[in-house]
Amino acid sequence: MSTLSTTAAAGPNSGNGALGTVFRWLAAVLFIAVVVQVGLAGYGAFHAVHAADHRSISKKTIENAFNPHVALGYIIVLVMLVLLLLALAGRLGKRNIKLSGAIVVLGILQAILGIASESTPAIGPLHTINALAIFATTGLLAHRTMARRHQTVP
Repeated sequence: MSTLSTTAAAGPNSGNGALGTVFRWLAAVLFIAVVVQVGLAGYGAFHAVHAADHRSISKKTIENAFNPHVALGYIIVLVMLVLLLLALAGRLGKRNIKLSGAIVVLGILQAILGIASESTPAIGPLHTINALAIFATTGLLAHRTMARRHQTVP
């Protein structure tokens, strides 16, 4: 697909103007936040294992280790919503609006799965699998928006 048709397919204002610039950078920040979020999940798990090696641990010990993961998760969902609102307000193209909408749905689902997993551990793997979908989708959006910035129409 040529540069011209890529830009046209993305929409008339797919990266132009201030909203397009904010959208592009927010998409990149969101992807980085998702990577950090995965790291915080690992920290929570390994902190619990480490604590168990040294003493009997309580549910509170485990919750404390996962608090940064939970807090960042809610912030990420809010950023996902802002990203969708930017795409809509800036008329940044069908592709950006659809991807942003899908990301919001995945984010809300992730929060629900995280909460539900505490009382029903069998749901936990779905929380992890959905995290992979969030990683892939936010990475795709960040890549596409940054790559489009470097494209020029001949």
